Amino acid sequence: MTREYAAQPFEPTPSGRLLVRRPSPDDLDVVFRVHADPRTNVHNPAGPPADLGAAAAHLEGWLEHWRQHGFGYWTVQLAAGREAQRPGELVGFAGLRHDVWLGRPVLNLYYRLAPEHWGHGYATELARFALGSARRMRPDLLVVARTRPDNVASQRTALAAGMVRRPDLEVDDEAGHVVVLASRPAGPQEP
Repeated sequence: MTREYAAQPFEPTPSGRLLVRRPSPDDLDVVFRVHADPRTNVHNPAGPPADLGAAAAHLEGWLEHWRQHGFGYWTVQLAAGREAQRPGELVGFAGLRHDVWLGRPVLNLYYRLAPEHWGHGYATELARFALGSARRMRPDLLVVARTRPDNVASQRTALAAGMVRRPDLEVDDEAGHVVVLASRPAGPQEP
């Protein structure tokens, strides 16, 4: 492990139930475990990564975003506390990264947790934390969450975090319709 990653501490979310930090190359096994689980890919047209090499490519993209921008997707860990069955366990990934949607720069909101950690409100908590970070870091950019029409759980998470559905930003691609939720409704400054 390089010094660049060794010094990255975990930061608590406002509730203190979760801790987030910049990912490191040591997270590869967790990236693969979470992303290769078929349950986390039910609504993903690309499907799970084929092997550890594909997961490593995802992780390297996240690390490169951090190197370029100083923020990105986080590694998420359970904090010690009453609710934590296994404090210190890495449970998934969440956060923001630069992207382009329909020709406009945006921040993409991401949350993917191991299925055994679904149903605890963690994804909503992480989405809210990410939206707060976006307001502080890049208030000029729209934050978007993209999903599929049948991924109701992801849509509920984004709505509970304060996002709104934006049919004007939705498209059809080779896999079907893309539902878009965004950090704020359209205003005079937005098309």
